[in-house]
Amino acid sequence: MPRFLIDKNNILNNRITIDGEEARHIAQVLRFRANDPIALFDREGTVYQGVIAKTGRRQVQVEIIDRMVTAQEDGKRIILGQALPKSKKMDLIVQKCTELGISEIIPFYSARSIPRFDERKAGDRVRHWQKIAVASVKQSGIARIPSVERIVDFKNVVTRDYPGYLKIILWEEETGLRLRNVLEQDLTLHHIIFLVGPEGGFTVEEIELAKEHGFVSISLGDTILRAETVSIALLSIVRYEMGALG
Repeated sequence: MPRFLIDKNNILNNRITIDGEEARHIAQVLRFRANDPIALFDREGTVYQGVIAKTGRRQVQVEIIDRMVTAQEDGKRIILGQALPKSKKMDLIVQKCTELGISEIIPFYSARSIPRFDERKAGDRVRHWQKIAVASVKQSGIARIPSVERIVDFKNVVTRDYPGYLKIILWEEETGLRLRNVLEQDLTLHHIIFLVGPEGGFTVEEIELAKEHGFVSISLGDTILRAETVSIALLSIVRYEMGALG
């Protein structure tokens, strides 16, 4: 059964009013009718089972039958800092990382990033990526929607405070540490943020700046992965090690 995003502020006396694009999709595209069962969720992790009470051209009324507040899986947050890749690769990264349970995505410009957007275009791209995240949550059954932050520069990302986080930066020239070495730490004690570079990788200066702010540079091994593959592969490994996959 498809799931639909709702605004919990639209709940009154155990009834949800759905409007906008979601209402149009329910009533006009999928042609749901009164008494049809429906599954809903909000941005805070609550899942609702309901029955359609009334459909219209602009609004759908749903009677709530049951609701369940889902705890964040294992209580751990995983943040992806992703240098902007070329073409539409970011669409794939957002989609797949959402399906795999990412908590937050921070897109950023690094020294070797090819795409550069003006303020209007950057805002459009972020809204586009957030819509992709919402669509992925609907499809995957995950309860919480990850946030896609505004596009910032590399320095903005690495100089933020991340209390309680294990901080990782992927670097193909790292020879001392691999991911497995870092993950030998007790992951139950940490949230995680990992930074992934663009097609050309990070510069030495960027790696040094990251290390100055507590990031550990690691390698995924000898295989050279595409920019859009690295984030997905690393997140899969981390989620497995945390016990959320497999």
